[in-house]
Amino acid sequence: MSIITLLDRSSIGEDLDYSELAKAGELTVYDATEPPELAERLKDTEIAILNKIKMTRAVLSAAGHLKLICVAATGYDNVDVGCCRERGIGVCNVAGYSTDSVAQITVSIALYLMSKIGIYNRFVTSGGYSASGKPNYLAVPYRELAGKTWGIIGYGNIGRKVAQIARAFGCRILSLKKHPDGSEGETDLETLCRESDVISLHVPLNSETRSMIDESMIKLMKKDVILLNLARGAVIDESAVAKAVLDGRIGGFGCDVYSVEPYGTDHPYSSIEKLENVCLTPHIAWAAYEARVRCLTEIVANIRSFQNGIRRNRVD
Repeated sequence: MSIITLLDRSSIGEDLDYSELAKAGELTVYDATEPPELAERLKDTEIAILNKIKMTRAVLSAAGHLKLICVAATGYDNVDVGCCRERGIGVCNVAGYSTDSVAQITVSIALYLMSKIGIYNRFVTSGGYSASGKPNYLAVPYRELAGKTWGIIGYGNIGRKVAQIARAFGCRILSLKKHPDGSEGETDLETLCRESDVISLHVPLNSETRSMIDESMIKLMKKDVILLNLARGAVIDESAVAKAVLDGRIGGFGCDVYSVEPYGTDHPYSSIEKLENVCLTPHIAWAAYEARVRCLTEIVANIRSFQNGIRRNRVD
């Protein structure tokens, strides 16, 4: 029976049913694991399940019995996959489980910013509406999505789902794809930044995407653009974006991901987090209950496949 260790259950959810996972082997569950605890907890582990734990070369070298790493996410930049290949350790991710969840949060943040919901809600709850003597509040107008251009950077499952929803609102879609195929709306990054009213990012973090939205790209954008990062924190230059928001060169900014999670008080976003045209969420776009159930189900299937000698969702 495989020795299975779940290293950070709290980042996947304590509200899930782990009984099927327990049937796959001898399961030990930790709510969280700090770096100094990894060596001891991985000492006899054959299958490690993790979400945010960093599996560096040093960590992997000390895990002498490790055969498989199951990442409870689509992105796996926290795992040294090259080292895993050298050591014959399999690596599985979970693809597609969070498409609906991330698309829902992406569009929710866009609507929140475009429709000024936060401003209107605070006007009412602060007593301003009752004291105004007016039946409405037109001092801060909002705009319709219909007729706007939505630029989507990264046109995988999530990007396509966002496009589907945006089209339903009457948006024109521009897309930047890793593998262009000549589809309608396909364009380059500069054109997308220049023409879009809303821009959302849905790309993995790698050498090509790191800081792909920097000061030079921001300068191309419309002054009232709504910029949304639902990818990885470092795909945008966080300092440049924060400065652009403060300087009034970005109309609205929404973000669910950060280069350091959670970010500290010295992070660039600390200077903008309370602004009315900013919406920051704590890396929860992937985490609808239904999405996390699908994620866990896929992890169990990945483990069962590995035990049966079948490659499934392997990225090594």
